[in-house]
Amino acid sequence: MSGWKICGFCALTLTLLAGCSRDSSQVPATTSAPASALPRDDLGREIKVSSPRRIISLAPGVTETIFALGAGDRLVGRDQMSDFPAAAAKIPQSADFNGPFFEKVVALRPDFIIAQGETLDRARIELWQRKCGAPVALLNANTVDGVEKGIEKIAAWLGMAEKSKSVTRDFQLVGRQTQRRQAFVRWPAFIEVGRSPLWSAGEDTLVGDVLKRAGLGNVAKINGYKPFSAESLAKASPDFYIVTSAKPDIARTLRELRAVPALRGLKCIRKGRVIEVPADWVLRPGPRLAQGIAEITRQLSALEARDSSEPGVLKK
Repeated sequence: MSGWKICGFCALTLTLLAGCSRDSSQVPATTSAPASALPRDDLGREIKVSSPRRIISLAPGVTETIFALGAGDRLVGRDQMSDFPAAAAKIPQSADFNGPFFEKVVALRPDFIIAQGETLDRARIELWQRKCGAPVALLNANTVDGVEKGIEKIAAWLGMAEKSKSVTRDFQLVGRQTQRRQAFVRWPAFIEVGRSPLWSAGEDTLVGDVLKRAGLGNVAKINGYKPFSAESLAKASPDFYIVTSAKPDIARTLRELRAVPALRGLKCIRKGRVIEVPADWVLRPGPRLAQGIAEITRQLSALEARDSSEPGVLKK
């Protein structure tokens, strides 16, 4: 993962743990539903909106989802990390790691705000709602299934429930493709979400569930996203090492890993059993998460074929 991605991801995690009108003719066709029929947010709170037209996204996964639904025209504000698709950069920035810029948000006159984060809680969300003067919904899924359901919720809140089927199609396809791996294969693996210091993700996180979906066991026996010592990693001796990067370049990454004294002695790094995926595909709870799982399994299959003398047995 590049330096700014590491800092951004870790800063967001640490922060969460610490406690101009658009042309309506450009908005995709929607169907309104009574508030009582809308799904509740991940805190179980009732969401009272009716096909909102002025939305602020407080997370990149939410921004990507809204664009994937074809409703990017409705976004009037975004968080600092929302940079995909490219059109997202044109939307005014109205939030950062700490949350909404309240004066900017109020000036944008939103009718709906969507937050996303595994460690956000009710108190923070309700504080934001009071200060922003608009309904704030939270999505805090820590599983792949939860992310898929979150996409469906966003679509329903926007009055576009049917559209969610095309956006979540890849999740269902990848689920079928990885079903056997989830049942039978459990290579021990380590996923790096930051290197200096070394950070990883526990089994109770979204990233941990991504590993499970790819048929990998997680050697990081931690809760949440935390630093993980090189000593613990050496003791765990994973068969595969997974890196999340802004711009994957496996040859460069292998050179870098083998240049780190605390890492180069790991069997998986010596043997070149390193998988590298775009960070945004596995760290962001949005539509591209399915691509991240598919890419991990693709590279895993290639390494298994290269290093297996017989099915299910890696050469040591």
